[in-house]
Amino acid sequence: MPDGVFRSAPHFLRVLVTGGTGTLGEAILVAFAKAGHHTTFQYFSNDEAATRLTESLGAAGLKIDFSGEFELPSADFDVLVNCAGITISEERTHSVDPAVWARMMQVNVTAPFLLARAVLPGMLHRGWGRVINVGTIYSLRAARHRAPYVASKHALSGLTKVMALEYAGTGVTCNEICPSAVDSEMINRIARRRAEIRGVAAEDVIADYRALNPTGRLATAAEVASAVVYLASPEAGFVNGVSFPIDGGQIAS
Repeated sequence: MPDGVFRSAPHFLRVLVTGGTGTLGEAILVAFAKAGHHTTFQYFSNDEAATRLTESLGAAGLKIDFSGEFELPSADFDVLVNCAGITISEERTHSVDPAVWARMMQVNVTAPFLLARAVLPGMLHRGWGRVINVGTIYSLRAARHRAPYVASKHALSGLTKVMALEYAGTGVTCNEICPSAVDSEMINRIARRRAEIRGVAAEDVIADYRALNPTGRLATAAEVASAVVYLASPEAGFVNGVSFPIDGGQIAS
């Protein structure tokens, strides 16, 4: 279909959410399923959660490891939500293991690129599609001891904007959401790791996260998921190339 000619959104969207067994990925998956869309999710290791989501939502689960070469069984999706991501290093830059750097770039940037590359031809042919990347406020700013994570999220932000420009006018949009700390298993896992290093309670680390935000709290997964569903809607057809902070004003402070 030529650029500038696009169709209306399908009534029932075929949605792929990566990282679907994580707290945020599950919230996004649930939000799309409740809206009546056909949902598929990628996960890596949590078979129990995958089974629960398959049974409760009727979603299809794809067990795929993004840290190496992979293939999608099908690329026929109307919406791609790149939610899978990892953070496994809190060293200063000169101490970062290059293998850790490479793995984080593979999962956080290369996998979203490869997934977008796979689904975009079908979206362009149909004249409608949405690619939504899950970034972070660290897509927009820096943080000490987080070089691989911050660099990977900045790269994902750049990829988002390039795709937005390349496919503008085709009916396909690309945006990213940039939440601050979300009340999730990931943040609890990070807090436990930092608490062990610092010799404090994990709740003290969580309290620090809350104190950083003007609202004095963490974002909820449902709040973030609602923004994703909006960006996938027909009403968001003119929203393109946006880095959308969902942060309670933290970037502004």
